[in-house]
Amino acid sequence: MNRPKKTPVRPPKWDAFHFRLPDSRDQLRLIELFKRSGARTKTEYIRARILDEHFRVVTVDKSREDFVRRLTEFTAALNKIGVLYNQAVRAINAYHSPKTAVTMLRKLEGYAADIHRLQERVVALTESFRTIDR
Repeated sequence: MNRPKKTPVRPPKWDAFHFRLPDSRDQLRLIELFKRSGARTKTEYIRARILDEHFRVVTVDKSREDFVRRLTEFTAALNKIGVLYNQAVRAINAYHSPKTAVTMLRKLEGYAADIHRLQERVVALTESFRTIDR
């Protein structure tokens, strides 16, 4: 018995396109634009350019990168001090003895001073970045 042939879903070979850029300057320009585009693959970049889709351009600013790195270090230091502060408060709430409570209160004062110093350094860093960025 002869079965009828199925009609193809899409025309054959319509999903494969190939092109060449014989000029090396065009190749270098395409590679540079691809790197700046933020696209994950060259195919994704070329498809977006041909179909006139919007995509973002990623630029790296070394001064901002340094600022973010230093700000991240300050955030990590604040987190560490916050954990120690929380442990001291829990020890005070457990209230082992008056001597232990006094020791923990002194630690809390030191941690609070450390937090205050770090926050001042963060503010100074942010202000210096704002003056440089202008």
